Amino acid sequence: MKSLFKKRETAFTYHKHYLSAQKKWSEKMSSLAEGCSKRKLIFLLGLFVILSAGYLLYNLYNAFSEKEAQKVKISKQTVKIKIID
Repeated sequence: MKSLFKKRETAFTYHKHYLSAQKKWSEKMSSLAEGCSKRKLIFLLGLFVILSAGYLLYNLYNAFSEKEAQKVKISKQTVKIKIID
């Protein structure tokens, strides 16, 4: 655990392919956002956050809802592990 908080003696260097992909991504995003106003960028960011949060909540609801739990039925033919009743 102590090694996690130890200061690095040498600087971490990224691989050249990672750096080139990062540069291409940033150039592409800069060119896409170049003509947009600040108001439009904030609106698009808010829309992205709302849609992402909605999708997350939808997945959480489906994971813990009772109707989804009832849909999954385990038959003895498909299970490789012997079920002990």
